[in-house]
Amino acid sequence: MPQGSPDVTQIPAHLARLDQDVAYRRLPSADAAFYRAIAVCAWPTVTVRCAAHAAGVGEGEARAILERLARVRLIERVGRERYRFRAPAWKRAHELALSEDGHARTAAAIRRAAVAQLHFAAGADFRVMPLRWRLGPAYQGLTLPERRDLADGKRALAELRRERENLAVTVRAAFRYGFYDLVWQLCEAMWGLHLLLGFHTQWIDTHLLGVEAARRSAVRGGDRRALGRMWTQLAFGYMGIGNMTDADDALKQARAADRACGHHRGEATAVEAVGLLRHRQRRFAEAQQCFEEAKEILGRIGPGEDGWDDVPRATALLEHHIGRAETERRHLPAAVARLNGALARLRELPGGDPYNEGRVHMSLSGVHLAEGDPERARACLDRAVEAMTEAGAGLQLADALMARAEYHCLHGHRAQQAQDLRAAAACFEENGDRAALAWVRTRLAEGEP
Repeated sequence: MPQGSPDVTQIPAHLARLDQDVAYRRLPSADAAFYRAIAVCAWPTVTVRCAAHAAGVGEGEARAILERLARVRLIERVGRERYRFRAPAWKRAHELALSEDGHARTAAAIRRAAVAQLHFAAGADFRVMPLRWRLGPAYQGLTLPERRDLADGKRALAELRRERENLAVTVRAAFRYGFYDLVWQLCEAMWGLHLLLGFHTQWIDTHLLGVEAARRSAVRGGDRRALGRMWTQLAFGYMGIGNMTDADDALKQARAADRACGHHRGEATAVEAVGLLRHRQRRFAEAQQCFEEAKEILGRIGPGEDGWDDVPRATALLEHHIGRAETERRHLPAAVARLNGALARLRELPGGDPYNEGRVHMSLSGVHLAEGDPERARACLDRAVEAMTEAGAGLQLADALMARAEYHCLHGHRAQQAQDLRAAAACFEENGDRAALAWVRTRLAEGEP
């Protein structure tokens, strides 16, 4: 290329920026302000809800302005009530927001959007797992309907999945601007999403910010219980990728934080999580000791204290964990009694707990196989697959399908084994678990004639 000649690869981007600036300068002042407001975060997609709150306008007005911005090609529509900036237009729009609105207005827009995202995520998370205990004030006032629609939880989980990348971006923006109370609450509100669907990289990245946000929030006089909760949720993220060392460290921090503020419910959860970690490490006697200790800590919670209403469910889950440990220790009659007791406790809860009932059925299938009763084991696996399918719990559904595939393998049912492995592979692929997906595909290839 002769010296001084323009770099032709840069001309399209340069012209695009000129077009963007011309279109922006032609906007009415209200539309221009709205455009800057939706550029405060690098959201992968801009929803009507987020846009309305960021700009401080009603959703009807936001919907109309978004359509006008799309018509002049400053943004583009990518789905129902979902838009995005035309690449690389967001960077320029963000520059305009900072230069024309300044830090204070930009921060206010981010806080409004983060509050909206928190209320959305908390509401959806409550529908996914309505019975679990929570700390964040965003959950206050949420109640169970008299008749629970089990399919609604699956719909809510799908809503969280669609918005998960925007939620992660919101966490990072809220942390950057010092809205620490919102950061840890957003992380708490993504518990059901991550527990049931994974996305471990996002889980760990956001919760590292959640831990630090909870720490800084406490210094400012915020809820001291949040720190233990964030450490525990982060530990589960580490366990999900097999990083047991960091999970162990996180749980030590969690228990210390909960003890420091006298939070019995949080400490019981941390000790329970240590038990789950020991179980994965095949240290089953230690795991059972942790579960028993967690039950003892739950017993310290009195009426009116945080977690009091959750004690029956929490106890049922611990009974389930103890039954799993007893199975691995070959205490089979005790395990059967314990697991059936856990199942009965779960069924007594208001509306039941179909997801955890499915998990208990998975555990019972293992006991029945160890007892030499394959038919009962198969029946339990079928019920587990059904429960996880209804819940939309991708990771746990994959586990149930893999367990049933192993059953079919043991009994020479090659066609059924392959069918379950393919279904499990679809779950892993949908939820981004590449290592598990590769392993299942290898198994499928090995089984080909």
